[in-house]
Amino acid sequence: MDVTGYQLHRRFTPLLERVQEVADQAARLVQQRMRERLTPTRIVVAAQKHCPEVVRQAAQRTLGVGHGPALREPAVDYLGITALDGGGTLIVINAGALASQPQRWLDETVVHELVHAVQFGRPGSRELAMKGLRNNYGIEKLTLTRAWKTNRGIGKDEREAAALEYLAREIR
Repeated sequence: MDVTGYQLHRRFTPLLERVQEVADQAARLVQQRMRERLTPTRIVVAAQKHCPEVVRQAAQRTLGVGHGPALREPAVDYLGITALDGGGTLIVINAGALASQPQRWLDETVVHELVHAVQFGRPGSRELAMKGLRNNYGIEKLTLTRAWKTNRGIGKDEREAAALEYLAREIR
């Protein structure tokens, strides 16, 4: 698994190093518990102001477009984001939000986002996420029924990821 920093200030170096240290172990724990395989995944640790840029670049690669809507900054308290990235999955860790938090939150965030990466490997999940991206970029609009079903699925996936955060306690 590739873990890198993106325009990261040196004060976030310990956080990046911790993600590099735990990523493979967390991935093994998640795959063992879920009994499913992780999609090809790359993790990027970025300061909060750069997270939307990293996510937008991944969306553009995935859709094969050179432009797209400006992404507004998500809520200040998000810790990680999982998104489609070409043929795999991108996890963006918000270094700014995690820098002042206990280390266990970082480990839990890595586990949580890796659960989402596994979920993207489920039948139909990637296609559904692509439809959402195409909707967001104005390429193909979702019907209200499809949008409702998509949001229900996202809620279910979030609950599953939150329920598996306890796996972070097994990381050494």
